[in-house]
Amino acid sequence: MGVAKKKPKFIIDYNTHMHGVDTADHYLAYYPFICKTVKWTKKVIFCLLQCCPFNSYVIFSNDNPNSCISLLDFMSDITENLIPTSDTVSSPSSTSDESQGSSGTPTPTPPKCAPKNDPHLAGLMEN
Repeated sequence: MGVAKKKPKFIIDYNTHMHGVDTADHYLAYYPFICKTVKWTKKVIFCLLQCCPFNSYVIFSNDNPNSCISLLDFMSDITENLIPTSDTVSSPSSTSDESQGSSGTPTPTPPKCAPKNDPHLAGLMEN
């Protein structure tokens, strides 16, 4: 057997604080953006666009500990609320939406309840 060596402090700090980044990379690997481009600027922009919903998911999970929605469901809800539906889009000559009293804005979808305390986010949600 060899002699036990002490790790330098910066290695210990790195291993201690990189858990959240590893968890974020783990989650983002499940739902990658497909971007086939050679330009590094587009790759950076798509990477940032992919990180935004995950960061929102972590903030939502911290603010709503009783509503543990999965990342896929969270991203699906965001997508559904960003894309206008056929009943919210009306032509200028149409008055059927006004007769129904619709304001033309989609109603937000309530979050779905998922299993509590996702173990993969434990390191990210610690203060």
